[in-house]
Amino acid sequence: MWTLKAKRAEEHKEELLKEIKAFFDSKPYTIGTKTDPQTKRLIYYITKADKVPDRIALITGDIIQSLRSTLDHLIYQLFIINSKDAKPTRHLYFPILENLAMYEKEKERKTKGISQSALDLIDKVKPYKGGNDILWKIHELNNIDKHRLLVTVGSSFGSVDIGAHMQELMKASFPSFDTPEMPLFIKPADILFPLESGDELFIDAPDAKPISNMKFRFNLVLNEPGIVEGEPITDLIQSMTDEVENLITIFDEEAKGSNR
Repeated sequence: MWTLKAKRAEEHKEELLKEIKAFFDSKPYTIGTKTDPQTKRLIYYITKADKVPDRIALITGDIIQSLRSTLDHLIYQLFIINSKDAKPTRHLYFPILENLAMYEKEKERKTKGISQSALDLIDKVKPYKGGNDILWKIHELNNIDKHRLLVTVGSSFGSVDIGAHMQELMKASFPSFDTPEMPLFIKPADILFPLESGDELFIDAPDAKPISNMKFRFNLVLNEPGIVEGEPITDLIQSMTDEVENLITIFDEEAKGSNR
């Protein structure tokens, strides 16, 4: 029963991927070019950046909540197995803390009633900032989603295809040579979060001509300063899901062993 929330997280994840695809299919970004009047450099810039639908942030929060609940349900299951005659309690949580010192202080209170072997397994997971940052992010983002409505989601600048620019330079230097495409996407130093109309993406040489096949990639990211800053949602959610599923496997073996 305690894995049902994990399955619910997977359902939400599929829903999230569909929403993200629908957003990108709507062609939310358009790019134009302009010339700097002083330097004469060609500038590629955003002429339109649609707002990311709130539904994407809502579903992201649902996934994180389901993953956090899975961990708490796990602890409760271990409590039931180890203390079959004990009365239900509300004070059981998978302990995820701000640092090692706080973890050592709080872990036994939050897991009172589980077996020592189960607590030893949790110790190995290092569920605190600086130990297992993925679990810590799940915990912190879940608190934000519960107490401040929605986690912060928006668009960012993912990468630019420098290869298209190199191809044009090759064509200019060797006009008789059939220059092949050479895709080379480079991540920018500044992801420009939140992406807005007017943001400059790439500055070319003076008097350069616009390149028709110049490609830019964009990401939907989650941004909560001090926790996650501009991390692509799909990558972050996948790493969180993988971590919780790994713990399910580990603690399922512990639960089976306790039942023997």
